[in-house]
Amino acid sequence: MPRSSRRTFLKSVGSLLLVSALPVPSLAGLLDRVFGNPEPKATKPITPNDEFYVTSYRSPPTIRVGDWSLAVTGLVARPIVLAYEDLVGRPTVSQIVTLECVGNTVAGEFISTANWEGISLRSLLEEVGAQANAYDVIFRAADGFSDSIRLDRAMAGDVLIAHRMNGVPLPQGHGFPARIIVPGHYGMKSVQWLTEIEVVDHDYKGYYQQKGWSEDAIVKTMSRIDLPGHGTTIRGLRHTVQGLAFAGTRGIRLVEISVDDGGHWIAATLEPSSFPSAWNFWSYDWMVPTPGRYTMLVRATDGMGKIQTSLEQDPAPDGATGLHEITMTVTV
Repeated sequence: MPRSSRRTFLKSVGSLLLVSALPVPSLAGLLDRVFGNPEPKATKPITPNDEFYVTSYRSPPTIRVGDWSLAVTGLVARPIVLAYEDLVGRPTVSQIVTLECVGNTVAGEFISTANWEGISLRSLLEEVGAQANAYDVIFRAADGFSDSIRLDRAMAGDVLIAHRMNGVPLPQGHGFPARIIVPGHYGMKSVQWLTEIEVVDHDYKGYYQQKGWSEDAIVKTMSRIDLPGHGTTIRGLRHTVQGLAFAGTRGIRLVEISVDDGGHWIAATLEPSSFPSAWNFWSYDWMVPTPGRYTMLVRATDGMGKIQTSLEQDPAPDGATGLHEITMTVTV
């Protein structure tokens, strides 16, 4: 069965280092997760701001809030420019959303979840009167980065112009003063340090699309094992295995565990989630038949009924695929 291996992991990291400055996870963190961490920890439901993954295609810009503004331009009936006070003074909505970097490897650390607060992009586009012949909505950033989504996606009602993160103003490293949050799409669509929203009548190619990366950037179904850690020795014949799964706005229907290197699959317990755009946690009460060395795999089925693929694929051009595998030794 195809699955993650040391060779394919290192190949993936190497390819990331060569492709257009795509943000790469900390090698130390990734090696800990994939090749063994003596003190594994369960993932928090909401990622603290100082632990949320950080990416940018160049150094984050420094923005003086008094000099900042957000312009809504292009094919709109009533263009508008919002100062920071205008933005934060508008009615606020909030969403708990998981973001994942398109450069994340299988079971990688470039995935995090936060409570985002801001204004609805749909409401703003309705206010300015996006025209009927519009096709794309472009997001431009203070650091020169840009990306876009289709107008129909922008009008779906769940896309935010966020100015708060986990109860505080956006940290500078996460897009202050404002950023876009596009649930269910890789993080490059959630443009940080936002300065302009332009509505256009054509298919706009953003920074990474011009370099051959995915245009739609819809997240792939993923799952991982957080506890126990890879390469660990655990004592006793009963253990609770824990991890997470994520399929963007499709949600997770089922998580399965194999404790015999993919020979048989057993359903794990999926924790209920009231946040349709956030990751799901799961657990499995493992009764170990005998001491020894075991290989464990995990796979998820999304809300549409599609099983996570075991086919290994590097992150380029539209996100990594494959199953997370760990090995451990059980003693008594």
